[in-house]
Amino acid sequence: DLLIIEQQGKKIDEDLVNKVFRAAHSIKGGGGFLGLDNIKELAHKIENILDMVRNYQVVPSPDVVSIVLEAFDCLGELLDNSGDSNDMDISEHVTALKGLAASNLDEDEKELINKEAEIPTDDVFTTFTLTEFDLNQARKGGKNIYILKYDLIHDVHNKGKTPLDIIKAFEDTGLVLDLKIGLDSVGSLESEVISPSIPVFVIFASIIEPDLLGSVLGLDQDKIQLVPKEEAAETTDKAEEQTSKTSSTIESPGSKKEAPVKTTAEKKPEKVKEKKAAKKTKKKKPKPGKAKQAAGHPESLRVSVSVLDQLMNRAGELVLARNQLLQAHSQWDQQSIKAAGQRIDMVTSELQEAIMLTRMQPIGNIFNKFPRVIRDMSKSLGKEMDLELEGKDVDLDKTILEGLADPLTHLVRNSADHGIEMADVRESKGKRTTGRIVLRAFHESGQVIIEIEDDGKGLDPDMLAAKAFSKGLINEQQVETMSEKEKVNLIMLPGFSTADQVTEVSGRGVGMDVVKTNLDKLGGQAEIISEIDKGTIIRIKLPLTLAIIPSLLVASCEERYAIPQVNVVELQRIHAGEIREKIRKIGGADVLLLRGELIPLLQLGNVLEQQHFYYDSKKAEFRIDRRKRLVDQRLYLESDLEIDKPKEEKPEDAPERRSDRKSDVNIVVVHAGSFKYGIVVDQIHDTVEIVVKPLGRHLKKCNIYAGATIMGDGRVALILDVAGMGRNAELNALKETEKTSGTEKTRQAENSDTIRQSLLLFRNGPEEHCAVPLFLVQRIKQIMASDIEISGGKKIIKYRGGVLPVYALEEVANVEMLEESEKLDVILFMVNGHEVGLLSVPPLDVLELDFTVDETTLRQQGISGSVIIDGRTTLLVDISEIVRSLNPEWFEEVQAGMGRKSVNKIRAKGSRAILLVEDSQFFRTQVKSFIEDEGHAVIEAEDGVQAWEYLNERGDEIGLVVTDIEMPNMDGFELAGKIKNDERFAGLAVIALTSLAGKEDIARGREVGIDEYQVKLDRNNLIRSIGNFFK
Repeated sequence: DLLIIEQQGKKIDEDLVNKVFRAAHSIKGGGGFLGLDNIKELAHKIENILDMVRNYQVVPSPDVVSIVLEAFDCLGELLDNSGDSNDMDISEHVTALKGLAASNLDEDEKELINKEAEIPTDDVFTTFTLTEFDLNQARKGGKNIYILKYDLIHDVHNKGKTPLDIIKAFEDTGLVLDLKIGLDSVGSLESEVISPSIPVFVIFASIIEPDLLGSVLGLDQDKIQLVPKEEAAETTDKAEEQTSKTSSTIESPGSKKEAPVKTTAEKKPEKVKEKKAAKKTKKKKPKPGKAKQAAGHPESLRVSVSVLDQLMNRAGELVLARNQLLQAHSQWDQQSIKAAGQRIDMVTSELQEAIMLTRMQPIGNIFNKFPRVIRDMSKSLGKEMDLELEGKDVDLDKTILEGLADPLTHLVRNSADHGIEMADVRESKGKRTTGRIVLRAFHESGQVIIEIEDDGKGLDPDMLAAKAFSKGLINEQQVETMSEKEKVNLIMLPGFSTADQVTEVSGRGVGMDVVKTNLDKLGGQAEIISEIDKGTIIRIKLPLTLAIIPSLLVASCEERYAIPQVNVVELQRIHAGEIREKIRKIGGADVLLLRGELIPLLQLGNVLEQQHFYYDSKKAEFRIDRRKRLVDQRLYLESDLEIDKPKEEKPEDAPERRSDRKSDVNIVVVHAGSFKYGIVVDQIHDTVEIVVKPLGRHLKKCNIYAGATIMGDGRVALILDVAGMGRNAELNALKETEKTSGTEKTRQAENSDTIRQSLLLFRNGPEEHCAVPLFLVQRIKQIMASDIEISGGKKIIKYRGGVLPVYALEEVANVEMLEESEKLDVILFMVNGHEVGLLSVPPLDVLELDFTVDETTLRQQGISGSVIIDGRTTLLVDISEIVRSLNPEWFEEVQAGMGRKSVNKIRAKGSRAILLVEDSQFFRTQVKSFIEDEGHAVIEAEDGVQAWEYLNERGDEIGLVVTDIEMPNMDGFELAGKIKNDERFAGLAVIALTSLAGKEDIARGREVGIDEYQVKLDRNNLIRSIGNFFK
């Protein structure tokens, strides 16, 4: 507020000044009540300056505001160390404030600052000393000055009031000049007689007349004394001549009081001055470090009433759901029990989310300190700088907010110190002499983006690379291959600086690695965009684990997605008959002609590699749309004619096939920064507020998604990253041939013995490294070793209100004993409908790599093979085999329920074998063991050619085909097509196995006859699918 007052200069905003004045006034009153004399005195001196500002006696220039700001800083330190505040030295700030007041007064008024008036009370221990200047200022506007006497027991406590209530009443009706508690009159524990009251004396100024003041303040008239005006109006000469005066009185029933005023020059005897000087030398400076620490981590939060109402509502719903469950349980109504359980689950989740909302705080709590930081740095560095703040109302979780304060401070100080040039340098470059720093926060794609932008000298990529090379941080080969962006990011390396000399203020690069580390802890990312002599933008992306953002729900191919509302510009619906008119093809890309502007279009289905459909009005059904462009090129190019178009029909005579309203095109126009484009979707739903959930590490590199959310019906909707989609589409458009080449390389990799998978890496022993396929992992939970209990001879831990069985690898395999550690990681899997945990030693790691499996050397129970990762032998753990060996009854239950009975029935009828087609020996062995464990006979084939040969020779023995997709010689698509087109194999089902299948591949598989897709090594779903087909 003071900085705003400074900016306004002579155009004083009285309301704003009054706001700051009241803050100082409240602190002064509270300090007086508590006997904190230094706090009271400093607040009073600040109050004087602010009073002169609002009375237009002082212009709030930068020098004036600097003095007041420093005084407020000292006041804050006194408040944070209130217990020692009376022992701290405030003389420097008091002298500065008194000098500031005197410099803005006339010569005769200056004398009043150094002339004091003593105002005694009816308590011999309590006397007030005020300057004539204070008294004169108080009387302006026709105010009267009173001495009020309160009793903290009778007038405050016994009336149900608090000292804060009294201070509030003072603020509403007048001005407190001074306040003292008469503790000396109370006595001590050693005194023979202890006073039954605690007197408080107040010098109070108000325009309220004497006969009304008592009723307004709730104070008896005999406790109010009026200080006469003439006593305070005496000049210095008159004051030296006078000895005493008699005050006018306020008549009350049976009483009449006087308040004598003695006025003296400030000049004191030398002994008194020496005594005060000696006292001051004992005082200590405030401790800013302690103050900052206290202020940095508040122990309380402001919570919206609506959030509290939501909590109460959810708690009430939880009680109702509990009652519903109890009633259903008493009647043993399974349907009602299930419904009540689902209701409790939903309400509990909502209650948890509401509780988490209480921690959301506006980022303005951090931003608001930076105007002061830039102002002080501008003064100390001799630079002219302006700071602009945008998005102060963006909410972040309190924990993230607290962790963000230090790195953000460092970045802002760096921009001011080493980004902004001196005024003469800027002028020589044709820039404004005043540097500009912008600190902004906004939502983008489900994240909070914070940008620190300056229009300074920018970063020179080549210079950064040269410095890093000279310090040995990178080698010559790295310098040659680095992009400019990579060179700029070198400032994040430890100990790297762009400054010619490191200053006390900051050093860009010194501590930047710490900034990066702190952001990593918050799950954030820092991106640097810089241009020489143009400026630098440091962009911080923070996750919104707890953030609530409004989003637009859309659908593509029956799947729902969320687009953050902050990215949505407008919605467009193009009728089927207007598609050619409003959607054009320019440069091989679809664009929307919107109010004379060309908006690039992206089809969400194409971006997500989904199958498109169109509505055929003649057959009243949706059919596969093979067109990759929105503009129907089949009406113009003969080469694009397809089977479903009559050959005799001429292109120019062809009507627009998409004439039905169900073929209308829905477009969401979005923007990412300054770039705008349209997203074509199948359907547009409502706008809802969503809770953003972070994506798993396996989707971390998928830059078209920003997170996920759980909708009201329990389904998951992925949140689209608008900026990421735009970047991704541009890359594909520029490098289509590279994309094709990359796909071909992927096919070749799959066709070789080397397979590519994401693995979760962990340790079992100090030198024993293990891995499991990441897609099998449900979640990871960290526990203390002491949390493990032994019950019924089995290890268990308490988990989600129940118990979770946990296993150590040595219980099954011939491996080292689990390394002793205070903390353990439990890797959770779902095996045959049972959730189980595997114990491991932290830390864990996730790695996606190409590897070749050795399936013989180290193969044993629970270990399916080994691979070499980073030069170390790593055991591949078979969690299904571990669970089967330790809990065989779980598998017997499943076999009895669905597997074994079905198998026996089929065998009784002469069941046939399963043909497993897989080129990878590792996957073939794993899948074969899964199937054989369920009692099925398996015949192996390494590719589609071998499988087709076997079918031709002994096809009557095969009851089901389980095939990989990517294989040499003949892939899974071709094999499935041959099977479905041969009458001999009518009814023969085909299950496709894949490690990663896109929507386009799945749709293609459906076309050629693949009945179902399953993920490789997902044993449970594969066995369930096999059982269903055999039934």
